[in-house]
Amino acid sequence: MVRLAAEAGLRRAEVAQVHHRDLVEDLGGWSLVVHGKGSRERTVPLSPGLALELRTLIHNAGGGWAFPGDDGGHLSPRWVGKLVTGLLPEDVTMHALRHRFATRAYGVDRDLLSVQTLLGHASPVTTRVYVQVPDDALRRTVLAIA
Repeated sequence: MVRLAAEAGLRRAEVAQVHHRDLVEDLGGWSLVVHGKGSRERTVPLSPGLALELRTLIHNAGGGWAFPGDDGGHLSPRWVGKLVTGLLPEDVTMHALRHRFATRAYGVDRDLLSVQTLLGHASPVTTRVYVQVPDDALRRTVLAIA
């Protein structure tokens, strides 16, 4: 659950709904079809390590939901949030992992549109709230135009 939030930017409700049918393999590797807000779906590429862990988890859970439970067959988003919060430092929330993901993803090539797509935001304005621009990037920009 923690890795899906931190390494793929998923919300707790999206983590709760991960199912084996959502894992897809193509020539680039494994991806996850994410069921987001407003019944919108997006496809998020997975790192090889996360894909392997998720496939193993799903296999061990019986081949259906990654996190089986009593909410339509899977854990409730609220319970996912509670479990993850219990694993994190006291002042860190599960949603903070999504912000961390956004900032790190933006740092790769400064492509806000890619981050927007990965997070499933309708507007880049929303995505901008998630991304912290590092001070060294600001300094580099100023020095480049000086």
